[in-house]
Amino acid sequence: MKKEKIFFVVLLSVVTILLATRLFVVDVVRVPQDSKCPRAGKLSFVGRWSYGYRLPWKATSRISYSLGKRNDWVAYNQPVTSRDEQADTTAVRVGMLAAIPGDTIWYNNESGSISVKPDKKHGFSHPLIVPAKGQKIAINNDNMRFYAVLITLHEPVKATVVDGALCVSGEMVKQYTFQHDYYWVENGDKKNPSDSRTYGFVPHASLIGRIL
Repeated sequence: MKKEKIFFVVLLSVVTILLATRLFVVDVVRVPQDSKCPRAGKLSFVGRWSYGYRLPWKATSRISYSLGKRNDWVAYNQPVTSRDEQADTTAVRVGMLAAIPGDTIWYNNESGSISVKPDKKHGFSHPLIVPAKGQKIAINNDNMRFYAVLITLHEPVKATVVDGALCVSGEMVKQYTFQHDYYWVENGDKKNPSDSRTYGFVPHASLIGRIL
């Protein structure tokens, strides 16, 4: 009976340590086989402290907040599609931070697609800034629809386009100061657009951590 009790205590201790490690130190994800990530097709650790530890009860708050670096491969939650959703409850994805807060990416007005680099030959000639926390960005006809959706879903205010102008919290604005950091994330797979090509900018709150 004593041996059984010892075994139970040891087993419980091991399980507790593993759960605590996964909750507070590292998570585990399987990187998709068709990903361009060096860890493609493998189970990989994700550092929960890479960009600051995301609080379980409030995904928008972190301990030791840190920005992601360009070309980091990360695990992240797909951005929410409703203000009622929590940033840490949506599907987990793997992608590369192709553009980080403050970077400029390029928009093709005709196709609606984005390129990380300017390419006038193929129509990528309209600049689009990846918002950084505290950055004031001018609103124009090219970027209005991108930022209207972004502000409504992820900023603490509501925005909509009214008569060709951006309306934020009931006021028409020509510029907006963002309150969060955002990224442009790509998975490297042209056939699978489950990245920023589909759901746009990824807020910092959605980042789980860097693939280790």
